[in-house]
Amino acid sequence: MANDMPKMGWVGLGNMGYPMAKLMVEAGYEVTVLDLDRAVVDRFVQEVGGKRADTLAEVGRESDVAITMVPDGKAVHAVAIEGGDNLSAGLADGTLVIDMSSSAPTGTVELGAELSAKGVTLMDAPVSGGVPRATDGTLAIMLGGDDEAALTRATPILEIMGGTVFRTGRLGSGHAMKCLNNYLSAIGLTAANEALIIGAKFGLDPSVMTDIINQSTGRNSNTERKLHQCVLSRTFDAGFSAALMAKDVRTAAGLADDQDMYAPVLAQLSELWTKFSDEHPGEDHTASVKLWEEANGFELKAGGAG
Repeated sequence: MANDMPKMGWVGLGNMGYPMAKLMVEAGYEVTVLDLDRAVVDRFVQEVGGKRADTLAEVGRESDVAITMVPDGKAVHAVAIEGGDNLSAGLADGTLVIDMSSSAPTGTVELGAELSAKGVTLMDAPVSGGVPRATDGTLAIMLGGDDEAALTRATPILEIMGGTVFRTGRLGSGHAMKCLNNYLSAIGLTAANEALIIGAKFGLDPSVMTDIINQSTGRNSNTERKLHQCVLSRTFDAGFSAALMAKDVRTAAGLADDQDMYAPVLAQLSELWTKFSDEHPGEDHTASVKLWEEANGFELKAGGAG
């Protein structure tokens, strides 16, 4: 391992965090890992390598660069700065923290100011691409930050996990871009759900509909990658929960509200996804078609009407 490679700390070994941290170990970085599920930490160390930490402060002490990959901005704030055990308790001056979670942009700005007062630089680098692209290191990464030197330090690290690292602007801009991207993803799946239900009720085969859409102007990443694979197959296994999608859409709606923006479609979409995730805890986001099925008393079936 090259002497100039920074020591890495990693908090969060979920569906995305595990393969992303694995890439860092495989690239030769010394990585100290921690997760609420200590069994996952043990499995990571046994299967991949790296070093197990027992506390957040220990992760901080072992990090030149610390990465958080946790559910939301509240969790990031708790990990970074709250309670008796947190990252900042162990972080030295000049340490870089990269939040790769899907967090609220305004909260990221506030946390950045709190960490800056402790001599620590925060930047946001949320990702898009799902588990397959996290596994093969081709994620789209949206990098925001205020310190050019820190951005330069972070970029080669992020390039190991991402096919493309986009500079989005000031701190919080990466998280703003991520929630707006997921808003568009959610609306694409929402519209596809409605279109398939309406067409199937009329007598169209939803499988044929999907094939036609994917050769036509209505296609999007959801129609191409999720309708046949997860929705019509009824496996509902895309690997991203409805609760996380609902959270991201609410984050986008909150960003609009924070800026006093008129965004009625976003507001309605936030209500729909929150309703589904509340009524179907633990479901994958591709199972959201059930909201329309239940409301219309009609189940989609590939090959014919419900």
